[in-house]
Amino acid sequence: MASLFIKTLRASLVSLALGWSGSAMAEETVRLGLDWGYLPYHAPLVVGLEKGYFKDEGIDLHMEPGRGSATTAIMLGEGNYDIAHINTTNAAVAISKGVPIKVVNVYQTKTAASFIGIEGRVELTGIDAVKKYRIGSTPGGSDQLSLRIFRAVNNLSEGDLHIVSLDANAKQAALLSNSIDLISGDGFAYAAVIRGTGQKPVVLSLAQFGVPLLGFGYSANAEFLKEKPQVVAAFMRAMKRSWQEAVANVDAACELARDKLELPNAQEACIDYFNGLINLSVSPNDPNWGRQNDEMWTKLLGTLAEVGEIEKDFTVSDYYTNEFVPAK
Repeated sequence: MASLFIKTLRASLVSLALGWSGSAMAEETVRLGLDWGYLPYHAPLVVGLEKGYFKDEGIDLHMEPGRGSATTAIMLGEGNYDIAHINTTNAAVAISKGVPIKVVNVYQTKTAASFIGIEGRVELTGIDAVKKYRIGSTPGGSDQLSLRIFRAVNNLSEGDLHIVSLDANAKQAALLSNSIDLISGDGFAYAAVIRGTGQKPVVLSLAQFGVPLLGFGYSANAEFLKEKPQVVAAFMRAMKRSWQEAVANVDAACELARDKLELPNAQEACIDYFNGLINLSVSPNDPNWGRQNDEMWTKLLGTLAEVGEIEKDFTVSDYYTNEFVPAK
């Protein structure tokens, strides 16, 4: 049944992409892998497809939901996708292990990695407080990598934290039903979900405790970059236009995303969720939107090396390029 469901879902996604592109005979087909199932912060993609921004660049965009940034990064390297929307820290770890991808854009420069609970049930006053609670975390997602780094930089053993491995959807349901006490994940996302239930979130950011990670951006398959650099550049131009449109009218972007992607979120929750990511990101109207630098990467890679996630003899230029960042 699961196999049949996945095949049916993929067929539906292809049909959606073809319908949005306006033509099944576009100049270039781009296969885009997502970090997870459809979420409110994927709204810019829907806006770009609906407005024809990708079509304007000669791109027939096909996107497919993922099962965590770490998994999508590997699939990108294997050639299942040409470009992927994934967590930059997961991309960095994948590159260090020889996965042939490169980061071409980082728009979320502030990590959202957090512990999230519900007011009245938990008190998050520091690391010792976190040790008392059951924490839901998703295998293959960016939050488990964040937790490993959190433990390493704060000299915690695996036994110091009570981690319960759960699928992302099950994790959310478990928190709301009080089966677990905390969620490990993007603070803005789960805070919006909790507020949507009429409750108040309690959020403890991992950045407060030595976790200097980068958030979302776009990575590309190395072979695709080499063979079709003009297509990657065209994709990023369309993507920037899409972000500008979505940020200019978050309400409309959420309404469109909820319709096209059949998101379960209420309109208010979608807006809250998407605004949370926007607040951690560089404005798409900024000339430096998506642009990276050696300083941010040295800090990230240095931390990953310090905690044993990557080798210490890294070369920053192996990880990223600004070649495809739109000029304006």
